[in-house]
Amino acid sequence: MPVTANGYRDARILVLDDNPNNVELLLDLLDEHGYGNVRGLCEPRQLAALLEQGLPDLLLLDIRMPHLSGLQVLDQLRTRWGEQAPPVIVLSAQTDLETRLEALARGARDFVGKPFDQQEVLQRIHNTLEVHFLLRERSDQALLLGHLVDERTAEIQRLSFQDPVTALPNRPALLASLAQAAARGQALTLCHLALDGLDEVARLHGTRSSETLARHLRERLRQQLGSEASIAVWSSHEWVIHQPLLDDAELARRCRLILDCAGAAFSFEHLLIRLGARLGVSHSHMPHDDADHLVRLAALAVPEERDQWRLYQASLEAELQQRTRCRQALHEALARDQLFLVYQPKIDLRNGRVLGAEALLRWVHPELGFVSPAEFIPMAEASGDILPIGDWVIDRAIHQLEAWRDTGEVAADFSLAVNVAPLQLMQDDFATRLLERLSASTLPLGALEIEVTETGLVQDVQLARHQLQRLAEHGLSIAIDDFGTGHSSLAYLKTLPVSVLKIDRTFVSQMDTDPQDQRLAETVIDMARNFGCITVAEGVEKPEQAEMLQAMGCELAQGYWYSPPLKVEQFVEFCAERQQLATA
Repeated sequence: MPVTANGYRDARILVLDDNPNNVELLLDLLDEHGYGNVRGLCEPRQLAALLEQGLPDLLLLDIRMPHLSGLQVLDQLRTRWGEQAPPVIVLSAQTDLETRLEALARGARDFVGKPFDQQEVLQRIHNTLEVHFLLRERSDQALLLGHLVDERTAEIQRLSFQDPVTALPNRPALLASLAQAAARGQALTLCHLALDGLDEVARLHGTRSSETLARHLRERLRQQLGSEASIAVWSSHEWVIHQPLLDDAELARRCRLILDCAGAAFSFEHLLIRLGARLGVSHSHMPHDDADHLVRLAALAVPEERDQWRLYQASLEAELQQRTRCRQALHEALARDQLFLVYQPKIDLRNGRVLGAEALLRWVHPELGFVSPAEFIPMAEASGDILPIGDWVIDRAIHQLEAWRDTGEVAADFSLAVNVAPLQLMQDDFATRLLERLSASTLPLGALEIEVTETGLVQDVQLARHQLQRLAEHGLSIAIDDFGTGHSSLAYLKTLPVSVLKIDRTFVSQMDTDPQDQRLAETVIDMARNFGCITVAEGVEKPEQAEMLQAMGCELAQGYWYSPPLKVEQFVEFCAERQQLATA
């Protein structure tokens, strides 16, 4: 059966033979059997230049030629082109075994002796081309796959240095950038931005809203800070901004700009959201070991107060060690009987009677001394120690109230409020266990009041609603503490069984001199009245404040104008004195 070009009609075939007749014979043979892209060459010294213009798909090569033998041509091909060299079929009258083996050893694919059978040569050409194109196809596929792998690897590498939400550089990218700047001797200022409220936004409005908020913040910072500042995401609620070293005046201006950017309201998707922002600052002239250490210095400098910034100082390390020691001591404070309760009276603004009190936790350590609740309670909440401590507070408050009622030292309508931390409220069995303890006590319904913060409510509104509804059904009063300072929502005021709103001391402290605070307090009181709630004003320190609150319709007040938090004996004496004044 005749062998034709079949699928290799356009294969580029080059014939190299010093005899023009042999070249002509092969070209005619190939043309006759369908190969349309063939070329002949009689001068082997012209081959190198010709191959530089483009490699053929097959080279038919004679061995015995002047100036450059076929074996030398094979050597040149292997030296210049390596694995890219075209396949070679040797066609030669020099057919001794040594020549054949030498040609094959130097890279020839096949060897055919002259004179040759045309069909045999055509079949060998077809076979060689078939293998050649198959190998080329596989090589092309391998190159394509390699290219795709390189692209994907580069993409993975890029993503590994990028925050998935904001597309900003992430922690590894930031550290690498800082290390490169240090290697160049570039002095930098680092600002560690702590964002308060992002987690609450996710819980209250969903992850998509919190991610949208993060992207809005990114764009706002980029627009305000310009191209010299680089923004990176250290964690979900901690970002790092680094820029060339700033002098004192410019540092203060830039820090205020960053805080204003983060603290200003964000409006999107029919939401109006504000974040709390705190900023710690370090710079590369401070002693540090590496980039991570420099970031840690800035993180240490982050202040506790919102909307504030602070430059790192060495004394902060000592403060951190003190907090660590305090955290460790707190873990054992309950077992070592170092915790106790004090009670701040709640006064009826209409007649001055003591209608209740708020139980407040205190801690005195034998070495650390008095530790502020503002310091140790957040530690307890962060570590989980608030759970056993909170249980102890409730038990102690129940027992104390039972004792006062048994001795008649408080009125029959006296109620005692205890604060419940968000972590306590998020325990599935919180309401059940509290009701069991109250059932085992002698207290009447309504004698115990539960105070929760707005932040505690928004962590899981559904669970909070379920817990508080059960408590309210059994007669417990539910109060929202520090009302107006968190994510206030009329929606959850409508659906949660709230009976008391406590006006935060920040609205009360300046209300006698600040008309805006006065209007805010009045708004809360009106809102409480519309929802059927009573109001308790916290932080009353002046008689003018008490008079204004009474005129607004506020029912109860507590604060240093009446009394600081008192130990048990002092509280009993205070109640007795107030009772005498009320009946005089």
